[in-house]
Amino acid sequence: MSARAIFFDRDGTLNRDHAFTYQIKDLEIIENVVPALQKLKSDYDFFIVTNQSGVKRGLFSLEEAEKFTSALLEELKKSKIDFKKFYICPHHPNENCECRKPKAKFLLEASKEFQIDLKSSWVIGDRGSDIELAKRAGTSSILVLTGVNFSSLQEIKSLGSDYIAADLLEAANFIEAEKTISKIISRDQISKVIQQERSKGRKIVTLNGSFDLLHEGHQKILAEAKAQGDILLVALNSDASIQTYKSPDRPLNSENSRLRRMSAFSEVDYVTLFSETTPLDLLEDIRPDVHVNGSEYGENCIEAPLVKKYGGRIHIVKLVEGRSTSALLQSKIHKK
Repeated sequence: MSARAIFFDRDGTLNRDHAFTYQIKDLEIIENVVPALQKLKSDYDFFIVTNQSGVKRGLFSLEEAEKFTSALLEELKKSKIDFKKFYICPHHPNENCECRKPKAKFLLEASKEFQIDLKSSWVIGDRGSDIELAKRAGTSSILVLTGVNFSSLQEIKSLGSDYIAADLLEAANFIEAEKTISKIISRDQISKVIQQERSKGRKIVTLNGSFDLLHEGHQKILAEAKAQGDILLVALNSDASIQTYKSPDRPLNSENSRLRRMSAFSEVDYVTLFSETTPLDLLEDIRPDVHVNGSEYGENCIEAPLVKKYGGRIHIVKLVEGRSTSALLQSKIHKK
């Protein structure tokens, strides 16, 4: 039976990228990397595939690049995280070698040596070359925003990754979401599902939004929303509605990807999609006992009159200070 694998980029994905990083004193594992790897290790074999052109540029030797990578793996091993193998391309981009990403030589070699099913595997990295590598090898891909900066949202989206994650833990959560997609329900199922839950005496809580690039602020609002009742139904704006009320450049992640990711939260019982710019028609069908909103919308949010009309109430969650999708994206966009 073939194994599944995740091929990780190194600098900017697992450890901080200090530009041609090779000195062990500069080894700094990125926040949330360890819990992400612990979440995935039982289902996937791990590999590192890294371009290290600093070797041919004369900045450090191949031996130094290997020692740094080995030190990284030894540090991760302290948390009981093992990698099968690491692959290093030492060549200059102008050499047109066979091993520099996005060429798939190393993934094909790993596939043969370790019996890896590439179609069921992933590439995770912070650069376009990682995403193109995945396409050439026939794997799925995730772009993490913990490394290089980009010139625009369009550049990030144009890379064509299967998912865009704030960090490696969020990437791991997306991969794990394949186990929970049964929570996703269509619009025409909602009335029946809610009726069944109400017949059991359960209090219905609703929450809506784009939930595009997730961060700890989203975790907080979901946890607090779930605490307001028994059943939490999250409604996501469709791609078209987000483009209408936010920006033509958003969302970064498609509606199918966002549905999948939202289903992985333990607090969420059901997740659905709505195409309107407001959730009013949807809430008319659900008539929630509690509707939850962030503090930027307030008690007098657009949903309040409809919810209160049917005896429900609005619950406001105070947002995490300084944490927003817009702020996170702004930190990754550097105009060239």
